[in-house]
Amino acid sequence: MDLFAEVCKTGDLRPIWAKVHSSNRKVDYSTFLNLCKNHCPLCASKLNYGIGKNNVNKKDYETPSTDHIIPRSEGGTDSIDNFWIICERCNRFKNNSTKEDSQRMKNISMILEDVSIIKQLLKETQ
Repeated sequence: MDLFAEVCKTGDLRPIWAKVHSSNRKVDYSTFLNLCKNHCPLCASKLNYGIGKNNVNKKDYETPSTDHIIPRSEGGTDSIDNFWIICERCNRFKNNSTKEDSQRMKNISMILEDVSIIKQLLKETQ
């Protein structure tokens, strides 16, 4: 079945999005299509694979983005096993993060959670 017929039958725009983006990345289409999940694996936002006119008013957390798992700046390659599809917001946040950046983010998160717990306990005691 050709892509147009498949999209018309299923209403799923992932095959067209994957065809365009796998071609741009020069990787296997079928393998790339398997990366195109319904939700961002980092924040769980539902991804909208619309292209062209289907992108009107789309939020960054709905917009799928091909990302290098290991950034090229850190030695990552352009091979299919180094790609994943995450939302544009998470891609910008992740950017070229290193392992040290990741640890800093974890530490910040732990502190914010602790502060949140302390605030909740203070509310309950008042």
